[in-house]
This record gives sequence, C-alpha cells and structure tokens, in this order.
Amino acid sequence: MFAQIEYPQNLLPEELDKYLANGWFRMRQTIFTTNFLHFNNLFYSAIWLRVVLNHSIHDKKYISLNKLNKGFRTEIKKSAIEGITPSHETLYQHYRKSISFEISPSLYELLFGNEAYSRFNTYEVNIYHHDTLIAAGFFDLGKKSAAGICCIYHSGYKKYSLGKYLIYLKMDFCIRSQLQYFYPGYMVPGYPAFDYKLEIGKATLQYLQLSSQQWLSYPGLVPFLDPLHQMVEKLGKLQFCLEKNNVYTTLLYYKFFEVNLDPSYYGQELFDFPVFLYCFPNTETSHYRIIIYNVCDTKYYLLQCSSIINIDFQQVIPPIFNSDVLKVERVLFATAIPVEICTHLSGILKHDGSA
Repeated sequence: MFAQIEYPQNLLPEELDKYLANGWFRMRQTIFTTNFLHFNNLFYSAIWLRVVLNHSIHDKKYISLNKLNKGFRTEIKKSAIEGITPSHETLYQHYRKSISFEISPSLYELLFGNEAYSRFNTYEVNIYHHDTLIAAGFFDLGKKSAAGICCIYHSGYKKYSLGKYLIYLKMDFCIRSQLQYFYPGYMVPGYPAFDYKLEIGKATLQYLQLSSQQWLSYPGLVPFLDPLHQMVEKLGKLQFCLEKNNVYTTLLYYKFFEVNLDPSYYGQELFDFPVFLYCFPNTETSHYRIIIYNVCDTKYYLLQCSSIINIDFQQVIPPIFNSDVLKVERVLFATAIPVEICTHLSGILKHDGSA
C-alpha cells in the first residue's frame, strides 16, 4: 500500500527507528506513510529523505549560517504539550500566513491533534533575537535516529535562512547525542518548496527508492526515478499499444489516493494508486475496470474495482477521477508485458462488446 496510517498507544525509541527507516513519519500523534501527493489538482511523488549523521554535515553552509546567526540566542530542550507557549503560537500564525501551502490551524494541533499527551520524545530548538522568539523547530528522538517535524520562523528574518539553520542545529544536537540518522521528511520532484532539504547535509544525503525499498545516495550512481512519472510513462506506452488494437482508454489521476490516511476508512485498505487507465467507461457506474502499473514489481494489473462512496456533485472529468472512492474487488489479469494485456483486453471486447 502506498498510503497507510497507524495509531500507536505507545512508541518505543527503537520502534520509531524502524518506522522512519521504512519511510514513515509523524503526523500529529499518529505515524503515517505516503508516496504521492497533490497540490492544487497537480500530482507529485513524495521521496523520503535521510541524512547519515557524521561530521560532514559541518559543511560550508553550516559554517556560514553559524557565523551569520551568531548574534541570536539559541536553546535546545526537551519539549512537552505545556511547552507550546503563546509566543510559539504567535510565531506559528505569522509563519502560516507567509507560506503558499496549507498547514494546520495551530502549532498545538500540528504536533498533538486532539491528544492530551505525547507519544513521542520531542525536543525543540528556539532562536531568540534579544527576548523575542524569531524561530523554532521540533524534532523527535528514537534510539539511533531522529525526525525533524517542523520549523517555523519570522519572515522578517528571511536573509538569515533560519529554517535551514534550525535543521542544522537539530542535526548537530543529534550528532552530539551519538545518533546515526536524521530524517527531514520528503522532497517533491517538480515542487520547489521542498528543495531546500536537498542542500542540507547533502554529502551524506540518501533517499528511499520506492521500487526496491532501499536507501540510496542522492544523487548517486543509480539514476533517480520519479515513481509517478514511471507510472505515467508506462501507462502511456500501454495506452498507445491498446489504441493500435482498437482498445480505447483514458489516463486519469485518482483524487482519493490518500483516502487510507482518513480515520473514517482506517483498516479498509482502499485503492491508493495515483494514476490509472480507465477501461470500458460504459459499464455500470458501481463497478470499474482499470489498469495500473506497479513500480514495485514492474507489472501491469487489470483490476475490477467497486465504488464504496459516490461523490454525487462530482464527475469523471479527465484528467482527474473524482466521482468515487474505490476498493479493489479482484485482480483480473497481471503481466509485465504490455502486448499480453493488449491481447487480453481485445479478447474481453470480442467476448462481451463492453466498449
């Protein structure tokens, strides 16, 4: 599954290490993973990152930021629910207004949701100009690793690169605590708002390759492959092959690919591919036959899906499928060879004339 969420009652340090190593991350007081995202009806891959902690993070950027920000007072301490002060919330609201993407309405909600206690061993970094809080960052500690949860800062101090400086301060603390890895979250190919993560600790930066589930150097000897682009490319080639055999499909992006992260659907294991080929659109609306390409096993799958919720006020309008939340009923056919699925679909057309 590409999008999953867990609700642990307790989380041991070594358990957090395992989650992080598998591409999971904290969201409020849950732990989740996703491999795809969408902003403003555009779809992207989420590529999880980590930095191997050693003294190589003390690079030129680290040195220059230390020099630039030497006039500010910095503190690092264990955080707690009661440690979220009015100053933190005021700074958060200023930061929230200065960014282009949507985040939680409050810092408390971002970190704790509706919970009255924290399952995570969280530390905070605070940066002060005289007595004014101008930046703050939060990170969780495991046994051998740490995860950077968020950084907030005042836009009036933009020239000081406080967001990057906070991440360096977190990693420096983790090195002194003898941790091995720091996980800054994900980067998003084609969405520059997250590119700053690629410049921090880049000498030992790694990314989690979705297809192999291995951590590889970024950039490295192995060419970086964007999973969403792979899916689109493979489905596009199959679509061309199908058209030559008079089988017509529509390439659609699926709006509800992250539905499994919604608590209302927890444990239902709903369909979570971000893009597919829509086959035989004249069939009854409660069932759909679609084709996906799975980058993990490099196979095409013809699936029969059912609608568990129909969104009455929306329609299937290319390039986005937004009319139904889908669940896979069964796999009708699977192959790594495009010609084989072309032959199979041609046979279905001849048998039942469903197009």
